[in-house]
This record gives sequence, structure tokens and C-alpha cells, in this order.
Amino acid sequence: MHVTIVGKRLLKARKLRGISQLRLATDTGNSPPLISMVETGRANLSVANLSAVAKVLGVATDFLCGFSTDPTPAAQLAHELAAAETRIRDLEDQQQRGGSGDDGDYIGVSEIASAAGSGAVVDDERITGRVKFRRAWLARHGLSARDCRIIQVLGESMEPTLVDGSSILVNRAGRRRRPGHIFVVRTDDGLIVKRADKDRAGAWQLVSDNPNKQAWPTRPWPAGAVVIGEVRWAARTFV
Repeated sequence: MHVTIVGKRLLKARKLRGISQLRLATDTGNSPPLISMVETGRANLSVANLSAVAKVLGVATDFLCGFSTDPTPAAQLAHELAAAETRIRDLEDQQQRGGSGDDGDYIGVSEIASAAGSGAVVDDERITGRVKFRRAWLARHGLSARDCRIIQVLGESMEPTLVDGSSILVNRAGRRRRPGHIFVVRTDDGLIVKRADKDRAGAWQLVSDNPNKQAWPTRPWPAGAVVIGEVRWAARTFV
């Protein structure tokens, strides 16, 4: 892991949480000088210490290491998705009981509310509404509204394809990896949006569309990573 990146991410996450170096050191069994040295790029953390720091700050270790722009821990994301699924099932049941005769199906919007700024720490998540998609469009693309969710993209790793803050439609039924397609993937440390591909040896990789490969390098597919769904549609706001 890159010492400078870890230090910068650690400092940013600690300040956003309002935690002092002394408190972070105490809660993780480290010394304040070590935390200071890490933040200034003069030392690194062991794997065990990195996990402990990530837990206290409520961020993913991939975020601290610079592998992801999404700081959300995997456990929190799993809770968020479960809550979203429950809310959408309720909305769908209401729609069916109402006997609506229109030609659209609703897909729930799960909006992540975060602190302002790039790479901000996620504070809470909630279902904020629903968007109606024409059934003909869904059928033409082989999609079922029940299997789809709309979530927000945070970070710049997939630009220019998916800009920071854009919304994406995720087909949770599309979990089979296909080279060149974009997927939402849950790793041990967080939820990421990447393009799947294979190297020359046939091993799966996670690819960022951002042309700055120094900042967003291609990574091997992590062991145990789970495909949440395939990205099939995106929307953005032009300011």
C-alpha cells in the first residue's frame, strides 16, 4: 500500500469523524506518534492496525489504501441494500393492490447522503423515492423492475463513463461476469463500481474507465468479491 495515500486518507477520515489522534491511537491500541507519522507519510500501518483504524473511523480499508473512492464498509452497505429491498417490495405490493393500469413500473431510488466533498464519509442511507420506467423499455432490455435498484455513484474512478454523483440502474439479476461490462461489486471492505475484464492469462480484473491509470490502476479481482448486479443505465445532472 502507498504510504502517502494511506496517510492522506487517514487524516481526511479522522477529521470528518472529529476524532483526535490521541483518541484514535487509544481506541486502536497504538501510540499518537505513530498515527502522526502515518498521516505525514513517514510510517505505515500493519494489516491488523489498518483494519482496526478502519473500524474505528467507520470506513473501508480499501478506501484508506486508495483502492476505492467509496469509504462505506461492506457491513453497512449490506444493511443499506437490505433496507432498500424491503422498502421497494412494500412499494411494489402497494402498486399491485392499487390495480394500476398504466404502462410503467417503479424502481426504487436508494440515495446515499454524504458529507460534502470528494471521498466524503457516508453518514446515512435512505430510500428517497422511485422512478417509473416504461415496461416496454424494461422488456426490450431484458429487465424486471423487481430486480432493479437505482443508486448513486461516488468518486471519479469511472469517469467519463459514470461521473461523480450520477445515478445508475443496477440489475441485480445480472450477476454473471462479462468482459467489458460494468458491475457493482462488493469486496470485503466496500462496494465499488468497476468494469470487468480479463488479462492475457484469462484472470478477471477490475478496471476503472478513468484514463489516469496512475491514480486508478487496474486491479486483480479480489478473492471472495461478490457481484451485486450489472449497471444497465445511468443518469446525470448537467450544471
